Amino acid sequence: MPAGRPPAPGPAVYLEGNPLNAKQIRARFLEFYAERGHTVVASSSLVPQDDPTLIFTNAGMNQFKAVFLGLEKRDYVRAASCQKCMRVSGKHNDLEEVGRDARHHTFFEMLGNWSFGEYGKRESLEWGWDFLTREMGLDPARLWASVYKDDDDAYAIWRDVIQLPAERIKRLGDLEKGDEENFWSMGDTGPCGPCSEIYIDQGADMACDHPRGCALGVCDCDRWLELWNHVFMEFDRDESGRLNPLPMLSVDTGMGLERLVAVAQGVRSNFLSDLFTPLIDFVAELSGRRPEGEDRISMQVIADHARAVTFAVADGAAPANEGRGYVVRRILRRAARHGRRLELREPFLWRCAEVVVREMGAAYPELVERQARVIDVIRREEERFNLTLDRGLQVYGEMRDAARAAGRDRLDGADAFKLHDTFGFPLDLTRVIAGEDGLAVDEAGFTEHMERQRAGSGKERRFMAGVGAWLAVGDADPAQQRGAFTGYGSLREEARALGVRSLGDGRCQLLCDRTPFYAESGGQVGDGGTVVLADGTSFAVSTTVADEAGPLAIVAADAEDLAARLRRDPRVVLAVGPDRAATMRHHTATHLLHAALRQVLGEHVTQAGSEVGPEKLRFDFHHDGALDEAQLARVEEIVNREVLANGEVRVHLDVPLAEARARGAMALFGEKYGETVRMIEIPGTTAAFSLELCGGTHVARTGDIGPVRITAESSSAAGVRRLEAVAGERTLALARRDREQLAALRGLVRQDGEPAALVAAVMQERDELARELRRLKQQSAAGSLDALLGGAVDVAGVRVLAARVAADDRDALLALGDRARDGLGSGVVVLAAEWEGKATLLVTVTADLVAGKKLHAGNLVKAIAERVGGRGGGKPNTAQAGLPEGTVDAALAAVPAAVTGALA
Repeated sequence: MPAGRPPAPGPAVYLEGNPLNAKQIRARFLEFYAERGHTVVASSSLVPQDDPTLIFTNAGMNQFKAVFLGLEKRDYVRAASCQKCMRVSGKHNDLEEVGRDARHHTFFEMLGNWSFGEYGKRESLEWGWDFLTREMGLDPARLWASVYKDDDDAYAIWRDVIQLPAERIKRLGDLEKGDEENFWSMGDTGPCGPCSEIYIDQGADMACDHPRGCALGVCDCDRWLELWNHVFMEFDRDESGRLNPLPMLSVDTGMGLERLVAVAQGVRSNFLSDLFTPLIDFVAELSGRRPEGEDRISMQVIADHARAVTFAVADGAAPANEGRGYVVRRILRRAARHGRRLELREPFLWRCAEVVVREMGAAYPELVERQARVIDVIRREEERFNLTLDRGLQVYGEMRDAARAAGRDRLDGADAFKLHDTFGFPLDLTRVIAGEDGLAVDEAGFTEHMERQRAGSGKERRFMAGVGAWLAVGDADPAQQRGAFTGYGSLREEARALGVRSLGDGRCQLLCDRTPFYAESGGQVGDGGTVVLADGTSFAVSTTVADEAGPLAIVAADAEDLAARLRRDPRVVLAVGPDRAATMRHHTATHLLHAALRQVLGEHVTQAGSEVGPEKLRFDFHHDGALDEAQLARVEEIVNREVLANGEVRVHLDVPLAEARARGAMALFGEKYGETVRMIEIPGTTAAFSLELCGGTHVARTGDIGPVRITAESSSAAGVRRLEAVAGERTLALARRDREQLAALRGLVRQDGEPAALVAAVMQERDELARELRRLKQQSAAGSLDALLGGAVDVAGVRVLAARVAADDRDALLALGDRARDGLGSGVVVLAAEWEGKATLLVTVTADLVAGKKLHAGNLVKAIAERVGGRGGGKPNTAQAGLPEGTVDAALAAVPAAVTGALA
């Protein structure tokens, strides 16, 4: 099939009637499972909040991971959701394939239902089959299923219960042979189990030419389109690989909304469904081009990437140079480049984001709430990239022509790195551009240049950016000189300047023959202070960075002017600023904290990183699971006990590395050591309380630290926890703030006593008043019930009461609905109420009408809500729906027609 041409619609895969739109399909899925006792759970953020193993949420089960691992319990055992997901790497998720075929995406929505030990394979598969064939109207004759080779239970359900012909059920996978097809695992160890996948045959005209024939389980072509995976977590895989039965079977299913919508609408490409056509049509109109050929590929890329960037930014992932922010930047810049291929030279992706918000804001209200920020972030990023895109493409053209002239078939790694570093071209963008011109890219060379740039820390690179040539102060070349650090024993040093180097931003680096300024390293921030020249001129030092030449002070001065002054007299006085004392307190406190954590949690605790400055300390350490309040209190107690002991902080110099390790000294995360090391010891009663290899600065005795207080505990990465703490004056400042807040609290309640007891008394009084207010409102509502019932009208022989009422919450509305239904005797009650800025519609139907007239409250509320853009559902007797703002009157006006339609 020619590139860019969308697959032609094939034979309809749905049975009859008009296909549903995407909004209806999304809503119908959730309603289907809500009617079967599932709690509809809102999509979690695209940016994972509690799972640092993920860059983006990539599956519906992510938010239930702790439940499956037995670490968390929910107040429900059945759940359904439509989850925002993003996948930009790995199998079937090559970014460069997005837009070029029918089904690769970055952002997608995953429909799923889950059972946490409550139901099993039969319910999962039967409901899945019913939803696809009855709710979606897919042709059963086109549906196939696969099961794991030994899963006789799932096979029997398909064959005997659902009655799928045996020839359309395939056994796949074989763990003993290393084939994990149809067997799902959360990781190398942990919960796992067989899965059963539902496929749809899209027609023989989509068959591939696989040597063994186009067949399910043989090829991976689009004829056999996987729709829905049902995972049955039956086992716990241990480290030996043995599968041990779990005490309960759980179910985890996932189905891509994009595929389902395309199939339900009878199109062969996801991009032809109404999830994407509004965006593609908008880009076509904006560019004045038709969605055909290569232009269509660009439009599909933009449509996909606009959705991804809009949702990612809405959930807090702004474009950046690392982490998930870099993923967002890559996606946005790839879309911008495809826009340029359509001659869209002004920022346009922010306007596509407006279309995304318009189309998907009802399902994801956060898009509407955060629209202004989303548009602003995307537009600014586009504007920045546009400034360099044209020049970057011009430079690339020169590189391409040079490569061809030299007879090379690839772009040098240095050239690819220049495009990245100077013009912001991600490597994959350069790869695509070069590929279009028949050139490969020297990716190994590119990586070598990247690693060279990353040799220093991120902060060090920031200070080194734009560094010019050394300006010599004396006769010697500064590049050949070395400065000595003398700051362990002195905070003031008389020294000679050796050279100055510009940073290009009004600051410069100063190299001296000796310096008391500690250069940022080992997690400790660089020193600030002052430089006083021989003529009395003083310059501020903001920080100090490490360099092969030695510590370099960052001075707020023009490099040429400072060098000229120093050539007249190179003598300087260097003085460390007052922040050093607070930094030393925090650094020594970090050592105490490390040792206390090992006492409380175990010897497995080791340092994973740190940041020590004058304001606070941060300490990352290897440990699974959050610390509870008792553990945090115990750690804090041990640290402060050592502070009160006022023990000597001993510094051991030039200790052989082997000896230090033999004594059990802890090594700093990421640090490289020579043959001899500097070791910091804090003695204990019988052995060292703390013994670490460390080049940082410390207090003389632990009592110099002052009181230590842990201020935060959080997750930093998979298996890594983070503590933040303060010491000395910072702790006292927090204590003063707490005392002031407690005094203010007592002033508010105008009573003496323990703060917790005072707050509890106020809350108890508030709750009592709230209960009394609710009782009075219910009493008032009951008193007006006769007037309310007087408004009932006859609709096709059924008494119908439709009214707007006052209710403070769901319980109050339900209670009022029950009383109105009982007072009506026989009929339909439809009540609407608003609280906390949200409108709710309640429908109740008396038992005689449910049995005799076959009226169903869930169907009624759904029909009424859909007329005004809402959605809901429920049981035959009682059901609810949420309504968009300002639609209550329209919804109540639609009640008679909805009842008439239900009775027809």
